[in-house]
Amino acid sequence: MKPRAPTRYCPDTPTWRARQEGAKYFSAGAFLGIRNLAAHQETVTWTEQEALEYLASFSVVARWIEECSVETAT
Repeated sequence: MKPRAPTRYCPDTPTWRARQEGAKYFSAGAFLGIRNLAAHQETVTWTEQEALEYLASFSVVARWIEECSVETAT
């Protein structure tokens, strides 16, 4: 079984499932739409405000990761 990162919510609730799904899609979107775009262009022409907003998106992802603990099957 692969390790997983559960949140502080009870895994049997709709809140937990919604948070997990939201984190999955938000993280994927941020990496595909922000990080990959920046990594594959020679220059990025973001304004300072745009860059701060993108950074805030990754801050949300980092905060959600910090709230998790890794569990492994025994």
